[in-house]
Amino acid sequence: MKRKILGIAPYEELNYSMTIIGEQYPEVETTIYTADLVEGQKLATQLCNDGYDAIISRGGTAKLIRRVVSLPVIDVSLSIYDVHSAIRLAENYTDNFVIVGYPSITEKAHLLCDLLGLNIEIYTIDEDINAHEMLDSLAEKKYELILCDAITNRTALLKSLNTLLITSGLESIKRAYEDALTIIDHVNQVKHKKEILEKGLLCLKQDILFCDDDYKVEFSTLDPIFASEIIKILQTKSEKKELQHYSQVKNCFVTVTVKTYIIDHQKYYCCFINEKNTPPISNKHGITYQKKAEVAAVFSKQLLFSQFIPQEIKLELKKKEASYSSYLVFGESGTAKKNIAYQIYLSQTQDTNYLITINCALITDKLWKFLVNAANGPFVDVHNTIFFDHAEQLKPASIERLVSLIKTTNVLKNNRLLFTYDNNKTSDSTTFTRLASQLGSAKIYAPTIRERKNELSIITTLLLNKMNIECSKDIMGFDPRALEAFMAYDWPGNFDQLQYCVKELVLNANSHYISEHQVAELLNKERLIQNFTNIQDNFTTKSSLQPPTLFDYTKTIILNVLEQNEGNQTKTAIQLGISRTTLWRYLKEDG
Repeated sequence: MKRKILGIAPYEELNYSMTIIGEQYPEVETTIYTADLVEGQKLATQLCNDGYDAIISRGGTAKLIRRVVSLPVIDVSLSIYDVHSAIRLAENYTDNFVIVGYPSITEKAHLLCDLLGLNIEIYTIDEDINAHEMLDSLAEKKYELILCDAITNRTALLKSLNTLLITSGLESIKRAYEDALTIIDHVNQVKHKKEILEKGLLCLKQDILFCDDDYKVEFSTLDPIFASEIIKILQTKSEKKELQHYSQVKNCFVTVTVKTYIIDHQKYYCCFINEKNTPPISNKHGITYQKKAEVAAVFSKQLLFSQFIPQEIKLELKKKEASYSSYLVFGESGTAKKNIAYQIYLSQTQDTNYLITINCALITDKLWKFLVNAANGPFVDVHNTIFFDHAEQLKPASIERLVSLIKTTNVLKNNRLLFTYDNNKTSDSTTFTRLASQLGSAKIYAPTIRERKNELSIITTLLLNKMNIECSKDIMGFDPRALEAFMAYDWPGNFDQLQYCVKELVLNANSHYISEHQVAELLNKERLIQNFTNIQDNFTTKSSLQPPTLFDYTKTIILNVLEQNEGNQTKTAIQLGISRTTLWRYLKEDG
């Protein structure tokens, strides 16, 4: 098969000479262009993926091309013979000449002059010396001829100076072709051996990944997404020998055996990956596994993750970190309980192998069995943080079972426990008391928005910024009365309610400012939703022998809306779509 060489000559004379030499190699398919410096670099970038095996160029152009292509780049260098030929040619014209150029020329010129005892002025141009200024200086010295390279020649011609271009002779070009063919043969041999090894490794059933000390993958039999996951695990581990990892991609546990080796003073890792035959864990069981880096990555993208946590709580957590293995974070629904729980996990230095999150609302007998599974259950594992979310959802029998399991195993000794508890979702304090007293949990209270009114303005501003980004809007703020009404609302749904309300205001805004009318409509809707939500709670104290009637439900709704409207019956009737007579009848009768 013919070898393909791309020639990029900085000047036409070199193009012509390269064409002559190229014809002497019938086994080579040569394509030659004339392009200098940046133009040559750009051309090489465009053509390097067209099946060429090597590139032949010259001087500064060759140097620039090497920066942008992975192909071998062979420089048609100047020989001492080429420089000597140029000097002899110049002597036929005048004795008053000078040699000017980049080091590739002037170094050989100095050597030649030393060997032959020639007294010729030689000036070297480099990055610190301006070619224009040097040529202007030489013009003042009345030199009749300047021997130079192609780059200097172009500048000198602009100044109308007489120049003689020092070119590469046919022998130098031929030597470049020979070097190119030798390099191409060596590269092809290496590629052949590499292909043999790669195909052999792919035939194995063993999953393998090779990477360097900067975690750049050199070879992998893994799916790219799974390979990225393994690389992230390696980056988080200072000790790299045998790693246990639950893969979200594979949905199973894997063992990563790591071997370290060094080539040319560079460290490399060889990773052998094996799947473990243990029961798979999935979200359908109400349990998720996350590495610390994954949790941190998720919350780094949430603009207000940390701002929802009061500063005094952050200080409290720092004081208690070394003294508690169990935390009970409690407060109303919608407060920053989960943010606080994640902050505890992200801040701690121990028990950070996994954050194992269990949704207490989804606990089943199957999940109970998994918790104590000897193969991979979290209660028999070590150095994890086990997070029970919505602990108020646990039934009395379940909480007794959980506390008993924790106390009769080494869970608290080998792991850390987190609980979140919505204290407005249940009137029974048994679960809270058992978790606090029996497990010695640190009690962390998440305050409501009503208790953080002094922070509401700044939090709302931060939320506004977040929603502008999410919704591609440019809302600059609230009208003064709109802000006053917004701040006065008591926010029973706390931060959850605050976030979706700000988002709705941003999405529906028709100008750069949120209007008073827009806020009034939103808050009226929120009050109605809250009233309807609370209706069932209002009847929980009724005897099961006297279930509420339709009249009871309707009257409760009317009373809630009437209270919202500060006793204004006309406004209440209009809002509910009933007549004042009907409203009066419900208020008068007891059902």
